[in-house]
Parts: sequence; structure tokens; C-alpha cells
Amino acid sequence: MEIKRTIGLVLSGGGYRGIAHIGAIRAMEEHGLEANYVSGTSAGAIVGALYAAGYSWKEMLDVFQNISIFSFSNYALRKPGLIDSDKFYETFLKYFPDDNFKVLERKLFVTATDLIGSGTKIFHEGELIRPLLASSAVPGVFSPIAMDETLYCDGGVTNNFPVEPLQIFCDAILGVYVNPLEKVTTKDLNSTAEVVERAYLIIRATASKSKFTACDVLIVPPELNQYAILKRSNMDKIFQLGYEEAKKRLLESGLI
Repeated sequence: MEIKRTIGLVLSGGGYRGIAHIGAIRAMEEHGLEANYVSGTSAGAIVGALYAAGYSWKEMLDVFQNISIFSFSNYALRKPGLIDSDKFYETFLKYFPDDNFKVLERKLFVTATDLIGSGTKIFHEGELIRPLLASSAVPGVFSPIAMDETLYCDGGVTNNFPVEPLQIFCDAILGVYVNPLEKVTTKDLNSTAEVVERAYLIIRATASKSKFTACDVLIVPPELNQYAILKRSNMDKIFQLGYEEAKKRLLESGLI
């Protein structure tokens, strides 16, 4: 008798690079592989929520293609950010009309950063949309989300690869990481801003890489660092990179 495994899927943040997550899910679906638990940050949280709600990879891709972030109507007024995160609530309500974790088909964990308590908050019950918006609120670009008498921003600040909740419940974990460090030279680091940004990226990448060993299958699509996280161009190429790398790693893993 075949023993049924409990499978977890962890999806990193990464802006529009997160479309590679959808490509990976397509590869999973084609091989009859389903995750029972999903954990995600930022773009990974949005893809994870759509997956947990039962959307197909084609429907998820349509969501990213149809949502325009930098529309004039979304710009923030008297808020700390260029884009007002709260203005996306009604858009997300179209895809999650019940706005609650409990109606999802798969168990979902969403990470966000508590700006007041200076730690990671893992959301898994209650309202769904505002935790998703908080998890995706990149500091300086999107305004933070107010909940529970505190402010939350991008979960990637403190935990960009939230594998921890899955380790409690899952027999096998698949991880998709879409933030590979870009190769640079000394000429690329000739300003204070560039050095500070590079240092932040190294800290975040190092923290994520330390958790890669928790995954039975690790999918890191190559060449993603050539695509900007907040540009909608090249969505098809990003999707294909995730799909092809996932097919390759799944075939090597023995899970399928």
C-alpha cells in the first residue's frame, strides 16, 4: 500500500520574479504533485494564497498580468511609501471574496515584518487579504499595513524563505527561491547607496540559504537576477525559467 506523504511548498519573495513560482506550480501539476501546506513571503505569499485557494497556474498568471501596480490612482498621499497598499484591497477581494484563511483548500502561512515589534509575524488564520498586502509591502515603495495596533511590511525583511511552519507538518518540502544574488564587480559598488543595498541583499540571501537544506527539492531558477523585481516586462520568460527548472529538479528528486 502506498503511504501518502504530506507535502509542503515554500515560496520566497521576489516581486515579479515570483512569476517563476507559477511556472514551478505548473510543473508540479503536470506531474500530479500537490502541496498540502504552503508558506510564502511577499510575491510568494500571493502566489501561495492563489494556489491554496484552488486557482490553476493559468489563472494565477492572469492575476499578475492584470494587476497594474504603478497606476496613478494607486499613488500614496500622506503615507510612508510611493504606492498605497490599502488601495489593492478591492482588487484582491475579487480573487478572495471570503477574505479568510479558513476557506482555503490548503493550509497557508503568510509572513510579514512587524515594524513596531521588530520581528516576523506568521499569519495563518482570520482575515487573509491584509496579511497578503502587508507581506508584499516593500519598504519605501509600498505603504505599510496597519493591523493589531502595529504596522507590518514586506515579510522578506526578516524572513524571505519561511520554511519553518512546514517543518512541523510535512514529510517532504519543496522550496522555490527567486532571489539569487547578482554578480557584481568593484566598479558596481561606487556609491554609498549601492554598498548599503548590496550589504542588505547579502544578509537576506545568507539567511535564506541557511534554510535550503530543509528542502527535499530546491528550485532556484537560473538567470533571474537579470530581471528587476518591480518591472512587468519579461513575465513570460520568468515563468518559463521557473517551469523548466522545476521540471528538472522534480525529475531528479524521485518525488514523481
